[in-house]
Amino acid sequence: MSAAQIDTNEDRRRVTGALRVTPTLLISGVVLALLVVSQLFVTGQFFAQSTLSTLTPLVGILVLVAVGQAFVISAGGIDLSLPSTMTLMGAIVLKQSEGQGDKLLGAIAVCAVACVAIGLVNGLLVERLRMSSLVVTLAVGQLVLGVTQVYRGAVPPVQQVPGNLASWTTADVGGLSIILLAAVALAALATFFLHRVVAGRRLVAGSTAERAATLTGIRAGRYRVAAYVLAALVYGAGGILAAGQTGTPDLTLGQPYLLTSVVAVVLGGAALTGGRVSPVATLMGAIFIEVLDFDLRVRGLSEGGRMIAQGVVLVGGLALIHAVRHRAELSRALRRAGA
Repeated sequence: MSAAQIDTNEDRRRVTGALRVTPTLLISGVVLALLVVSQLFVTGQFFAQSTLSTLTPLVGILVLVAVGQAFVISAGGIDLSLPSTMTLMGAIVLKQSEGQGDKLLGAIAVCAVACVAIGLVNGLLVERLRMSSLVVTLAVGQLVLGVTQVYRGAVPPVQQVPGNLASWTTADVGGLSIILLAAVALAALATFFLHRVVAGRRLVAGSTAERAATLTGIRAGRYRVAAYVLAALVYGAGGILAAGQTGTPDLTLGQPYLLTSVVAVVLGGAALTGGRVSPVATLMGAIFIEVLDFDLRVRGLSEGGRMIAQGVVLVGGLALIHAVRHRAELSRALRRAGA
């Protein structure tokens, strides 16, 4: 091979690397296209302040809980106790604060303690007893939901969250909810933690190659337990904010966020077997899910129709993400089939 051919091949590799399509880039492009469609073909007022002030709090809460789910998925697990944890937070905020703003901090402290306990139970059962995260977190979620029902009572004496919590969670800046801005900040912080901080990198390494991590002295089990605790704290924050947003949290407070949080993480290119995740891509996945649901509602689709449309679009999106993540293997398989 001549020197000119070698230089040409190297140039091609540089161009290919520069134009490399990543799941983050792909989901960002899809979200941008969906926003354009929403503005031009669904409603001409998508970027109006009234629309943004209604939609962005929902996006922000989903981003928060999806980032928490991303921590667990990066540890090679999945957390199905998320909705029950959020629902318990709503009950604690109601009962402990008694609707009074001066008792809100005490209620938040109780929420934090409950989240740490839930995260520890999940993490220790999964790591120490080597049980399936799917089974453990589902069982813990049922336990938490039962405790919530007993703790809350059939008819809670107070049904409105404190006014200061409701005022903060409904505030916005130029139509963008404070919740969404806080969620974006959390996603950026989580990205920095997982990619730049030693503890975050060890968490990812301990889940991707557990045996290798053990041989290098990384106590991967402790990091994975910490991931469940951290995720539960994030769910708790999401539950408190969702309670403030609704004003009257009930036993269905966390129900809409179970599967959507997992889908948002997977749309961001994460593998359910563990490893590196991108909270920024997770943020984009959450935006995609909420905007798609908004568009379908505006078009007047029934609940069944929305479920079908969402299922078709999400399956297609997940298939596209999978194809991008495994494009080298697919390319080799196609070449072998052609040969």
